[in-house]
Amino acid sequence: MTNFQVAHRDKQEPTAALLVRVIVCFALFVGGLALIGVGSASGPSEDLGSAITFTGGILLVGLAFGLPMMGAHER
Repeated sequence: MTNFQVAHRDKQEPTAALLVRVIVCFALFVGGLALIGVGSASGPSEDLGSAITFTGGILLVGLAFGLPMMGAHER
């Protein structure tokens, strides 16, 4: 059996910084979903713009999940 303990933070970030991060990540997520919808609305066509829009949406959603993880590491 392992002896796992959670390392507590010594100093919590200010509430305003956390709120801004949540709002930015939520906006990136919703914007990414919108781009995915716009990119896939034209259907299976050979349009390069739709493919780039769809891919950009996937990247934005990934960024929305990745930004909160920056700075997180095993202590």
